Amino acid sequence: MAPLDPHSCADASQPFATHVSLTLYLDFATSTILGSALLTLPSPHTGPLTLDTRSLSNLSALDPLSGSPLPFSLSPSNPDRILGQALTVSLSSHSSLLLTFSTTPASSALQWLSPAQTSSRSHPFVFTQCQSIHARSIFPCQDTPAARIRFSAKLNLPRPLSAVMAAAHLACRDPAPGDAGPACPDTLWCAQGRVVEEFAMNQPIPPYLFAFAAGDIGFRDVGPRTRVYAEGGTAVLDAAAREFAGTEEMIRVGEALFGPYEWERFDLLVLPPSFPYGGMENPRMVFLTPTVIKGDASGAQVVAHELAHSWTGNLITNKTNEDFWLNEGFTTYAERRIVEVVQGEERAALNSGIGWRGLNEEMERFKDNMEFTKLKPKLAGIDPDAVYSQVPYEKGFQFLLRIERQIGRPAFDEFLKKYISTFKFQSIDTETFLEFLKANVPGIENQIDLKLWVEGTGIPPDAMEPVSTIYTKIVLLAKDFNAGRMPREDEVADWHGQEWELYLENLPKAVEASQVAALDARYRLAESRDWEVKVAFLQLAISSGCKEYFGEVEKTLKQVGRMKYLRPLYTALVQGTGRDEEKMLAKRIYTEARDCYHPIAQGVVESILSKHS
Repeated sequence: MAPLDPHSCADASQPFATHVSLTLYLDFATSTILGSALLTLPSPHTGPLTLDTRSLSNLSALDPLSGSPLPFSLSPSNPDRILGQALTVSLSSHSSLLLTFSTTPASSALQWLSPAQTSSRSHPFVFTQCQSIHARSIFPCQDTPAARIRFSAKLNLPRPLSAVMAAAHLACRDPAPGDAGPACPDTLWCAQGRVVEEFAMNQPIPPYLFAFAAGDIGFRDVGPRTRVYAEGGTAVLDAAAREFAGTEEMIRVGEALFGPYEWERFDLLVLPPSFPYGGMENPRMVFLTPTVIKGDASGAQVVAHELAHSWTGNLITNKTNEDFWLNEGFTTYAERRIVEVVQGEERAALNSGIGWRGLNEEMERFKDNMEFTKLKPKLAGIDPDAVYSQVPYEKGFQFLLRIERQIGRPAFDEFLKKYISTFKFQSIDTETFLEFLKANVPGIENQIDLKLWVEGTGIPPDAMEPVSTIYTKIVLLAKDFNAGRMPREDEVADWHGQEWELYLENLPKAVEASQVAALDARYRLAESRDWEVKVAFLQLAISSGCKEYFGEVEKTLKQVGRMKYLRPLYTALVQGTGRDEEKMLAKRIYTEARDCYHPIAQGVVESILSKHS
């Protein structure tokens, strides 16, 4: 076997599937999918073909022409906690194979919500989250970003629900006999009250970008290429449409900076609060947490990041999760360039300042295992969700900024456009990028220590803390607070959420409880509509022993499932000595809130609780 990715069983000596045709019957009653996947290979193949699976059942492999069974095996018999099981099918001059399967309630990419867990409270909902290595829990595939596939899909669901997908919508129609093939019997597929939605993705994408959702979903058009979808009725839709009204302008700025937008549509889906990320850059259909709707259009910041992925991440993709910075470092850089044009240099500098602070906090988080502070860490045997951090985002951003400073922005812009056009629709590794950099910027390796940036731990000495008037002012005000001076109302009169977030994150982790209470009494931070501000304040309150805010902490942890908020709040509750009361509180909250968290978030919180038990 020739492994190419520490997080996949796919074999580099075998062909990658080029197209997958999926038939999926969504069974809300059992929280499962009955499905089939027709995998097409680039040419006839004889010998084993190894695919990734996890938490799938009722697997079979068939010759798609004759319908006869193909020999297959599953290993290991005891599934690996991270990788799952390898499905190896024996082929004999086959250019395609048909797999049937069922998901299980343990499938980590899927979250099934009961009507009571949705905003509308009247219909169930399901959505996927396949990054980093969860596509294998929906259908058997070569679940590595090194493998790019086109796909088509038929989704069978109950009326009056509708489906959306990170793909082009082709049709909505009644189910027909024979449609499902071996995926499920016609009695189910054609049952009364069912509908079929068809989709196609004609550009090759890595499996982690496979995405769909189904439920009571409405929509609003906000631009010629953008429609906002949401579960939760007109109030959520109207708020989202206002928040993201400037999306088309950002797309045009992105095209001017990075080249043509290759995905046709840039639609947005606002998911229920249990969505574990701020946003997921699924092409044509970005998934968003409702926490980005802040009422002042600042939520467009997350949209700018997901839009930037249309060039860096989706168009050019990291080959493995060890090269994740190629997705996120480039995208963070691209996002801030878009923000700089749309919202101004000061706003972009403020974002960089928040990122700088976050990068320094990650150095503290990983002080006992500095491997995870490298741009290209070794992750064999490591669950990528467990070490997800700001390092690839912010250290990657700093690396690109360092190159820009060295050669100048005009030259770097030319380099970036050439990089994107050269490698579009490809998956590459860090070494490929470095060779391209050295070939196109001769002598750069003599001016910047590339090895230190990529393989070194910590923050390199030639990284640069952002310089801007507003950033400097906020950091100084935070230092004053430690000396007992609260910011005056005239000093914060024009602050929005990001200013408060930067201020709170620069305060000492533990200050006097009375100071925390006094700050909140003046500025009502615990009640902020901006979740970044609220969570930063509650983190400070926990670490300062302000137990009067524990009720708000509990309410927050039960309202939202975004890991950016769960991780710091649960960690603040359980870390350190003499926190028995807080640990008990954290465990009780998690027990009561667990079913409302996505499986990925459940795993992260459980690892925090077990580490500090």
